[in-house]
Amino acid sequence: MPQSLASLSIASLFLLAAPAGAQERRQFGDHLYLENVPQSVLYDGREVAGHMRTQNSYSVRGWTHDGEAMLFSYRGDLYRRSSVNGEYVKLLDLPGLSLSSAKPVSVCGRDGYVFTSDRDGDEYSAVYLTDGRSFDADKVSPGRSRNVSVIVSDTRDQIAYASAEAGTGAWQLIVQSSCADEAPQVLNRGNAPFYPDDFSPDGRFLLAEGPAEDGFKLSEIDLETGEERVLLRADEDVKDSAYSADGRYVFFTSNTYSEFIELMRYDRETGDLIPVLSGVGYDIDNIAVSPDRSRMAVSYNRDGLSMIVVIDMNGLALVAGPAERSPGVVSGMRFSPDGEMLAMRVSQPEVPWRSGLYDYRTGAFEPWTGGFKPNQKMTSLVPDLTTYKTFDMDGDAPRRIPLLAYRPSTASAENPAPVVIFAHGGPESQSRPSFSRFYHYIVTEMGIAVLRPNIRGSDGYGKTFEQLDETTRRADAIRDIGALLDWIEEQPDLDASRVVVAGGSYGGFVSLASLVEYSDRLRGGISRFGVSDFASFMANTEPYRVDNRRREYGDERDPEVAAFFQKVSPMQNADRISVPVLFIQGGNDPRVPQQQSEDMIAAIRANGVRVSYVLATDEGHGFDKSENSRISTGAQIAFLREMLLD
Repeated sequence: MPQSLASLSIASLFLLAAPAGAQERRQFGDHLYLENVPQSVLYDGREVAGHMRTQNSYSVRGWTHDGEAMLFSYRGDLYRRSSVNGEYVKLLDLPGLSLSSAKPVSVCGRDGYVFTSDRDGDEYSAVYLTDGRSFDADKVSPGRSRNVSVIVSDTRDQIAYASAEAGTGAWQLIVQSSCADEAPQVLNRGNAPFYPDDFSPDGRFLLAEGPAEDGFKLSEIDLETGEERVLLRADEDVKDSAYSADGRYVFFTSNTYSEFIELMRYDRETGDLIPVLSGVGYDIDNIAVSPDRSRMAVSYNRDGLSMIVVIDMNGLALVAGPAERSPGVVSGMRFSPDGEMLAMRVSQPEVPWRSGLYDYRTGAFEPWTGGFKPNQKMTSLVPDLTTYKTFDMDGDAPRRIPLLAYRPSTASAENPAPVVIFAHGGPESQSRPSFSRFYHYIVTEMGIAVLRPNIRGSDGYGKTFEQLDETTRRADAIRDIGALLDWIEEQPDLDASRVVVAGGSYGGFVSLASLVEYSDRLRGGISRFGVSDFASFMANTEPYRVDNRRREYGDERDPEVAAFFQKVSPMQNADRISVPVLFIQGGNDPRVPQQQSEDMIAAIRANGVRVSYVLATDEGHGFDKSENSRISTGAQIAFLREMLLD
């Protein structure tokens, strides 16, 4: 039987320092492979895992059928808890399945649940129904497929979701009874996903949104006839939509009509369209509707922090908010059954994720789970929310790039700190000031400054900023990293001669592209499941993602775009990388295939440059298993120590 990672000794993980071009690979357990990784890797991973220890963070998933308790998920199982001091009662523990997105439904007349589950991070999340009375669940989604955006009708007897069959670019919009033995109804087929957003209160209609030939659309589908009625066509994406209590109005969010994502209302009888929340100057992150559809909670993104307002959906009046102080970075808002509270997950710069109840009238948050363990010794670390000047202009003024800067307390002009730059994925994503044990350890224990820029293409700052990197402007995002290196040189407490760049997914591309452009200004780089060549990426990423990525990166079938891919892809410029690189990759990654890392590794090694590699064949686009995660974290810590401190 293979030895478990938990029982491996430090000595058994030792790898001799190999020549730059060597490809020594060692296997540990059944699924983990390491190349040129130092002996400290397991120790370092355990050190980070034990740093600023947190309590088990059960993630809130909503409310039980009777509304008397909250639902929580933890390590793939489902629990209920009736009070802040109550016991967690396990509701679902299904062998071989790790549920997510669990929602209450009526399964053939019984109180049950609908949930999704994939295998080892492959993201082919099947839809399951269970009545919660057995250790079994019925798979109801078709074949091997990716199934997303599962919603449930108000009467809990219907579900809907978007489905893409494995190995194809074909999407289906499916609605079906929550009784597993009844056949599903396919409402739409196409090469782009059509996401269900909401059932009408009477269960007759379904709201769905997605790409159209000339942009995007929001449609209503008659579930009795299958007829689609396009409510509106838009230049930009419709993010969320929901019916009013009487079914006459449709609320939705979009930045089609302004610079920022705003809340609009469409009248199904007259076709009138009016803004409900506009001119705020921040993007709406998400919305939540109360069970009786009388109230809507709206979460705004203000420099990465959340601010929440609640409106009366009937009178279009403000009920509460925003609070004077942000609750933090919020996810998973859900109204209580009476509509008076919000269940949510919250993280703050100095507090890990917690789930609990938010009183939107007072701004008070009551944590039910998560946070630090009792008597945890605290080390304060709050990032500076600042900006830096980049290379181009924003109107008449230099454009500025948002930045989260975490400085160690030891940094000074006499003792400048080394730096690691972390680029986020997406690119339509954002580095937000939630708590990270990893960053906290790097800054407080290693004395390394952490910089998290939101380079052009990041969301949360308006659509103009988000679109600055699209297609043939991709290289401008890398120039933002060059401008950050200039900014570091201007900071007396930061050491511009000791800088590493790191990132995951699209951030992995940013890291590799920055190494191409600025190897003479960097000590090394880390790429976690990063894109190295756009042409081969588009050819080998899962087909259901291709149309979406073409809208962001450009259509590789266009000769001009194909030529630009050759110019900007790190793989085509690997000979310009002259400093060590660490690669981390999941073998089941459906987004950025393993070959993206391995081709780049071979190209860099061909230059005589040292490369280290961590491969987990039972992981996807990110490491979820604790043993793999510790090794991955330990490898990054060891790399930073060697590049910046030794």
